[in-house]
Amino acid sequence: MAFTGATSGLAAGAQTNDTVLDYAQEVNYGVPPSGNYQLMRITGETLTSSQTTARPDEINPVKEVAQSVVTQVQASGSISGALSSQTFDDMLSAVMGNDTGNILKKYLPANETFVLVSKDAGNSGQDSVWCGNSTSGAVNGFFSEYNAGNAVAITDANSGKVYSSVITQISADGATALFSPGSLGLDKSVTLSGNSTVSVAGIVNGNIDKTYTFRKKLLSGWLMYSGSLVTQVQIQLQQGQFGTVSVDVTSKSETRSTSDVSSGSLPAPTGIVHNTVKNFLGVTIFGKVPAGCVTNCSITLARDGSGNDYGNGHADACGARSGSFTASGSIEFYFRTWDEYDAMLAGTQGPIVIKSVDDDGNGYAFTFLNAALRNGKVNTSQKNQTVKATFDIEGNPLPGGTTFAISRITPAA
Repeated sequence: MAFTGATSGLAAGAQTNDTVLDYAQEVNYGVPPSGNYQLMRITGETLTSSQTTARPDEINPVKEVAQSVVTQVQASGSISGALSSQTFDDMLSAVMGNDTGNILKKYLPANETFVLVSKDAGNSGQDSVWCGNSTSGAVNGFFSEYNAGNAVAITDANSGKVYSSVITQISADGATALFSPGSLGLDKSVTLSGNSTVSVAGIVNGNIDKTYTFRKKLLSGWLMYSGSLVTQVQIQLQQGQFGTVSVDVTSKSETRSTSDVSSGSLPAPTGIVHNTVKNFLGVTIFGKVPAGCVTNCSITLARDGSGNDYGNGHADACGARSGSFTASGSIEFYFRTWDEYDAMLAGTQGPIVIKSVDDDGNGYAFTFLNAALRNGKVNTSQKNQTVKATFDIEGNPLPGGTTFAISRITPAA
């Protein structure tokens, strides 16, 4: 005979494969929205709550402690996942305190060039990018769609090298974009050929506060974490591994709901996971590619000083402090020259760009706009090994502000 159908009662309990995690941005702090929630792709999560209790030290003849009282409930945790395009954009937006903007990407005409000049004397000592050629002159209006304050990534069509900074001014004829002195990381003038691109960053750090409600569906109910502030996002790109993302959140409270407060769930993004073999497009440090292959790099975006505030009358949080944005990281590569170590000793600051895409060519250029290398190490640990150089990356703001930018990379047209 043919046996068909499923066996019931198989599982000992709720299965992790059936766990659903989604989120929505709150209009009002700590109030779960009723609209659509965005499903997430995750590899794990540790969202939970913890209770702090206290007892009065009353003296009694029974020689036992007094009844405890819950004085504070803290809800927090981490959400981990694989790096894929668009999957964690909202979390990056939250920790950076800004909204992701529309992509503006322009290609240089095939017969034109970009001329990049460091500390251009003809432009008050600012770094400059001019569009045109020696025969026909400037391409007036090329930069007219760009604005001061735009963080841009200028990509060389031949080498793939990226120059990133924030525009300070556009010339009246629209042919030249100006940047803070030294911010493009140039040690000499550079000419880029036709089909090179200028892309406005998808996002730069700002001052917009965002909180979310996260929902974890287990069995027939939901654990809800309202008033969730994203306090840190870490991105890791390690040799031989897939890119990983870890998101830390601090929440106002944890509650359990038996009803679905949403009007529906939006499908999770479907971007391909980034690997560090053919998807890793490299690193530039102050405009130069390290001579040795990169074996590991990490990015940490955080809110320094963030946290919850508590008061009388209830155990959950009254509100949250969003803190100050910080960007840091680390990089490790095979030690072949003294260039980066000398730059560290000299206190050099400038752009550090890390690029990663998926198999379709969609991805990100992560840019520390004014970074310094710190705590360099070139140790000999044991015999028969290749020496590696490791550095901490310290993000600092450009003059006038802006520390970090993320530019979306899209397939060539």
